[in-house]
Amino acid sequence: MKKYNNKMVIESLGLPMFEDIETLAEETRLTEKLVFFITKEDAKGRYKKFYIPKKDGTSREINSPCMSLKVIQRWVLENILYKVRVSQYSIGFVKNGKGSPLVQCAERHKNNLYILKMDLKNFFPSVERGRVYNQFLQLGYNTYASNLLTNICTLNGSLPQGAVTSPYLANLVCYKMDIRIAGYCNKRDITYTRYADDLIFSSDNRDLLRKIYGMIKKIVEDEGFVVNEEKTRFLSPKVHKEVIGVTVNDGVIKAPKEMKRMVRAMIHYEIVTGDYSDNEKIRGYIAYIDSLERNYRNKIIKYIEKYLDDTITLFPELVEKFNQNKLYNQIPDMKQHDISRFVNFEDEADYYSMVVNEREDYLSRHGIAI
Repeated sequence: MKKYNNKMVIESLGLPMFEDIETLAEETRLTEKLVFFITKEDAKGRYKKFYIPKKDGTSREINSPCMSLKVIQRWVLENILYKVRVSQYSIGFVKNGKGSPLVQCAERHKNNLYILKMDLKNFFPSVERGRVYNQFLQLGYNTYASNLLTNICTLNGSLPQGAVTSPYLANLVCYKMDIRIAGYCNKRDITYTRYADDLIFSSDNRDLLRKIYGMIKKIVEDEGFVVNEEKTRFLSPKVHKEVIGVTVNDGVIKAPKEMKRMVRAMIHYEIVTGDYSDNEKIRGYIAYIDSLERNYRNKIIKYIEKYLDDTITLFPELVEKFNQNKLYNQIPDMKQHDISRFVNFEDEADYYSMVVNEREDYLSRHGIAI
């Protein structure tokens, strides 16, 4: 049993020093009672479980930590885990200030002709409690402190999908595997990166790239993981090449066409219905695509501006909502057009009836029901 912290290691890494619940509570500025509760791995109410559907028809289990547990997990991530470097081949969930990790990953492979994609099955659950515990021991913490930190970061004996600490801890556990795989690939002029459970290999030598599968699989299994053979893909220049959701054809990085079509559809829907509840989500998609393709944001602004002279300007409430909920300030206000310029009416009732009918017809033609 390791009774004392290794102060030399902890101080060299700039990590917080603590040996018990009392000092951990002081460091995190939480009460001792609360820290005691959230560091008990079997305590009820620490996580809320739910499921999300996957593309293959199965479901993915997500365990969302309660607010107090999420706070202390974030503290562990920021003050301990981020202070420890992962391998240079690990791209995802790394705080390096180099921009989008998806772009970084695609950049490394964009100029190679052939790509091999491999996936690790049950990635987070494969990282068992003992491996997490050993990570904290290696950082210099004593047995008790390492056990507390492990309890904070694990659920039912492994890393839970949903905890903010799981991705980075998995990266640290994969350090040795990354080095072994990279050592094997570098000798053969093959580029290797790992984004969480996605292993990407690329080369201009098709035959050589095909031959590495057996050895990579052996290394992965030796490190305690399992290759999902159903998701293994070999991509040649003749097919659409995609790396972690980013298109990399002919050395050019682009966002998937499906995503761009979806963004335009979402914008169109909110303009013709007046429902702008997804504005923040749309801005997120635009920012992501703009990080892959320069000036995409400006292209979207021009796309929105085409509605300024569209039939939608006949409907006062939609014009008002457009001006109140514009995605970006530089988009000009929409000017309302008087429907009387287009139709004849005898009285005010006929006017508003015509407006309603025109709008219903407009939405019907665009396949939208409200």
